[in-house]
Amino acid sequence: MAALQSTVHSNSPNRDKDHYHETGDSIIRVENVLFKIHKFPLTHNSSVFATMFNLPVGIGNMEGLSDDIPIVLEGEKAEDLQAVLKYIYAPPVQTQMERITIAALPEIISLVKLSHKYGMDHWKEWGVQVVKRLLDDLDSVPTEHLQPLYSLYNLVGDAAARARVMKHWCEVIEANKLSIVPALDAASTCDDQDAMTDVYCIQIRRWEKANVFEPTSYSEEGVCEAHIQRIRSGYMSLSLSWSQFRSRESPYPHYCTEDTYKAHCIPSSRQKWAEAIADAEARYPHLTQLTSRLSHIAEYLQDNNRRPVPFSRCFFRVVKLFQSELRNVHTYSLTKFFFPARELVSIDPNDIPVYSQL
Repeated sequence: MAALQSTVHSNSPNRDKDHYHETGDSIIRVENVLFKIHKFPLTHNSSVFATMFNLPVGIGNMEGLSDDIPIVLEGEKAEDLQAVLKYIYAPPVQTQMERITIAALPEIISLVKLSHKYGMDHWKEWGVQVVKRLLDDLDSVPTEHLQPLYSLYNLVGDAAARARVMKHWCEVIEANKLSIVPALDAASTCDDQDAMTDVYCIQIRRWEKANVFEPTSYSEEGVCEAHIQRIRSGYMSLSLSWSQFRSRESPYPHYCTEDTYKAHCIPSSRQKWAEAIADAEARYPHLTQLTSRLSHIAEYLQDNNRRPVPFSRCFFRVVKLFQSELRNVHTYSLTKFFFPARELVSIDPNDIPVYSQL
C-alpha cells in the first residue's frame, strides 16, 4: 500500500496538463508530475484512498494543499494515475465499452493495475471487461503490449487468460524470429513454469532446425545460464523418454493372457505400432511436439485397425485406452520435463495408467 508522504524534491515537478484542476482540493505527486484533484471521486471509489485521506493530521500540516508540499505516492507511475483519472472524470458516454478501441489498451492496463492496488473494485472490473472485449482478436494487439497484458492477467489472477496471451506471444515470437528474452523474463517474474516451458520449446526448435546444441552465444543475448541448462536438460529428458517409448512393443492391454499377448498380439500389431510411430515423427518432427505425436499415434492406430484381423479386438482395446488417457491435456504437459520436481516419469506404453502421471 502506498503511503501518504511529504517530500522535498530538488527537481521542479510539472503540473499534469489534463488533471490539475483549479477547483481541486488536494495535490498529489507521482514521479515528477503534480495532480490537483478532488478527493471525493477517489475516496468514493477506493477504500484505500478513503483511509489515506482520512488519516489524522497534526496541527499546521499543509500536506496536499500546495505544489511545494504535495501528497507523494511513492512507487507509482504517473501514467497509471493519469489513466485512472481520465476515466473517473470522463462523462458516462466516454466510458461505454463499445467506444473504446485497441489504441486505448495501454491506458486500460494502467487503470486496472492501479485499481487493483488501491481497492477500486468497480474500475478494476470495468477495466478487465474492456480488456476482454478488446482481446476478442489477439492478432490485433501490438507485440509491445503483450508483456504488460500478460503481467496484468497474472496480477488479477486470471490463469486462463494469462495462458492465452502467452500462447499467442510465443506464436508471434516464433513466426517473426524474435528474441525469447522478454517472454522468458515475464514468465520467470510470475514463476509461471508452463509459460517458461513454452518459451524453452521455441528455443529447442530453433536449435533443432540449426542442428546446434552448444548454445554458448545465448548468454550474450540475455538468456541466463540457469535457463540454458534447464533447456538442455529438458531436451535430453524428452529425447530419452521418446527413445524408450519408440523402442518398446505395442502396449499390453491386460485383456488377454500374457502368453497370448507375446505369441499372437505382438506379431499381429508390431507393424502397425511401428508405422504409427514413424508417421507421428514425420508429421511432428520436433520433440517438443510430444503431445501431438502421442495423439497422432492413437488416431493412426484407430484409423488403420478397422478391418477385422486376428486379435484385433485386443489391440483395439489398447487404442481406446490410449485415446482415453490422451483426452487429459495436463497428462502430457511438457513442463515436467523441464521442472522434474513435478514428478517426471518416462513414457511407458506397456502400462496405460502411467500416462496419467506424466
